[in-house]
Amino acid sequence: MTLLVLLAACSTSPTATPSAPVPAKRTGGPHVVPPRAPGGAPASGGALQDPTGFPMFHEMAPPAGPSPELGAAGSPALRITEEVTGGFRPQIEVGPGDTLHIVYYDHQEAGDIVRYRTSADGAAWGAPEAVSPLEGRNWGPDLVVRPNGHVFVSYDHAAADFSSQTWLRERTESGWSAPVALTPGGEVESGSGHIAWAGGDDLAFNYIGKRLGPAYRFVANWRWRTGGVWSEPVAVSDGTQDAWHTNVTARPDGSVLAGWDVGAGQTETTLYVAEGRNGRFSTAENISASSFPGERVHFAFTADGRDWLTWFRKVRGAPLHVYTRSGKPGAWGETTDLAAGFGGYHYDPLLAASGNTVCAVWGWHGSPNGELLYSFNRGNGWDVAKRAATLGAGTPELPSMAADSKGNFHVVWGQGTRGKTNIYYTRLTP
Repeated sequence: MTLLVLLAACSTSPTATPSAPVPAKRTGGPHVVPPRAPGGAPASGGALQDPTGFPMFHEMAPPAGPSPELGAAGSPALRITEEVTGGFRPQIEVGPGDTLHIVYYDHQEAGDIVRYRTSADGAAWGAPEAVSPLEGRNWGPDLVVRPNGHVFVSYDHAAADFSSQTWLRERTESGWSAPVALTPGGEVESGSGHIAWAGGDDLAFNYIGKRLGPAYRFVANWRWRTGGVWSEPVAVSDGTQDAWHTNVTARPDGSVLAGWDVGAGQTETTLYVAEGRNGRFSTAENISASSFPGERVHFAFTADGRDWLTWFRKVRGAPLHVYTRSGKPGAWGETTDLAAGFGGYHYDPLLAASGNTVCAVWGWHGSPNGELLYSFNRGNGWDVAKRAATLGAGTPELPSMAADSKGNFHVVWGQGTRGKTNIYYTRLTP
């Protein structure tokens, strides 16, 4: 999808070189033919998206105001991609034995290639394994690490006309499985795909899709895998406005929270959240109705049973607010703005939890550059935001974070300029 490149392809696994995608049965569903705009006029804000992942606001001078200080919780930032090929949209998970697993895509002459790597400590990373085809546009990777160490990776493969399809591969002791299609092929776009382990053999998958072309609008959908069999796609938005930025994350009990936002491109959007369990999702809850508009919702879950949300809000196209709330669906607490009191742009937040401690990280674009910010909540409110690193060049984007068994928070993010970012790693310790 149009919403959304280290070393030559190599691997420690004998089966890591991808084979051609294995077509799945084309599924029907409401995401295939969403409603046209009134009168058939172009309507989808998807036409405004930048395949580099760099939003338009980075081209504008950020608002003046105080800058966060450098914090003491982070280890020195480590660049883990090669300057020549860079790296984009990293995702990190902590697996058994606190092994770190990451996916991202890099720029090669043949195309944008999805890579997978592991590390025992964050200081040394194994050779990258190619997960996607070794050519073309392969974007939007996500991953899940099950308690048995098996890894699932999803990614979008886009054709020259920007039609796109999401694929899933599993990594076991035997290597990588053949790719299996999660979304329909043909003249459609699928993207913003996220997967979550939902207990046992179950997986939950959320994404947006539409028929190719600006006259059609993106619809948010979910699917659930039980016993190795995927349900048919179910639409959770009505297609009257574009859906954006799906996400799904597993609670400790195997249920999940999913979210997405709906609205016109480059405007304030309405945020929705739904619970998923036993192969079904609940009716969506409009979070903005009791709080604020926004986009890119992410989740965390603390030992006291609370769910945590974070998202950011653009005002007239400028990202100025990073919000958090905790509670349960239908019973959320007060909203906190982690960006309050600072200048610059604030965007792309996410959360992770260890016990009852929650860590938030997000991108900050000051003047002239930006840095990754963080804040902890140890049960008595959020700390004042601080910088996690001082790279001194470019701006950060799309971080990902996961907690280990010792209470450390492992963070990866992209930082650079339009079309050229590298991936950095740091460990945050409360």
